[in-house]
Amino acid sequence: MKFVFNEEKNEEMRHILMMRPTVEEGEKLLAKDETDAAAWYVYGTALGLQGDYDKAVEAYSHGIAYDPFYAPNYFGRGRKLNVSGHFWQAVADFTMAIHLDSDNWTYWYYRATALNMKGHVEESIDDFKKCISLTAPQEHYPLADWLYTSNVELGRYKEAEESLNLVDASVEAPQMDYGYRRSVLLYKGIVKPEEFIDIPLLEKNVLPQKDRVRMELNGLYYSLYCYWLVHGEPEKAKDAIRELLKVAYPGAFAHTKAIPIAKRLGLLE
Repeated sequence: MKFVFNEEKNEEMRHILMMRPTVEEGEKLLAKDETDAAAWYVYGTALGLQGDYDKAVEAYSHGIAYDPFYAPNYFGRGRKLNVSGHFWQAVADFTMAIHLDSDNWTYWYYRATALNMKGHVEESIDDFKKCISLTAPQEHYPLADWLYTSNVELGRYKEAEESLNLVDASVEAPQMDYGYRRSVLLYKGIVKPEEFIDIPLLEKNVLPQKDRVRMELNGLYYSLYCYWLVHGEPEKAKDAIRELLKVAYPGAFAHTKAIPIAKRLGLLE
């Protein structure tokens, strides 16, 4: 299968990912047309943002019933199923979204992260690599970071460093990917490890969302852990996990990854 980069589609997905609708906004759209699959996506997203995951899944399912060919509702439902512990159902929904819109890198990306977080690291690497051909250079940072850390997890340090060739570090990243870019700059040796954790810099550059800095710190400390492993400094790697636990943000990918590592290192019981 040939994958085609589509900037217009990628911009549309950035909008969808950044969407922060209220339940009232979703209800108004449905009042106009309850058969509108896009309106059900907005409503489901709003419910998910306020923590009503079961209701969000139901909303996305309504949208699918009205239009089974509208991929965003499979994507939205998959995200909520994943965070609520229904892994294989989530993978099935991400896969359906991919079948309906195979040039949409976001769907490949979320299936990859779901697989990765459940220990299917090798399979996730294949999906992350597919994303590369579907993205612009400024969007390569999260992909390079996941490929780097995934290869470290598998003990493949050479492959981890080779993955850095996929990204041009002179290109700026979208604000939502600021942490990923900073991690890549660390891996490439552009940012020194002792200067890597810079909270004032994070506060200035990350998305202005509640607890965003703490969530980003979880990711950065996990990146530092992987960096020190590659550079043969296991004690410094352990220190990075210790610092991550001090700013723990449950639900963050990096925090989830860090828990079994911390237990193995004797930092948690």
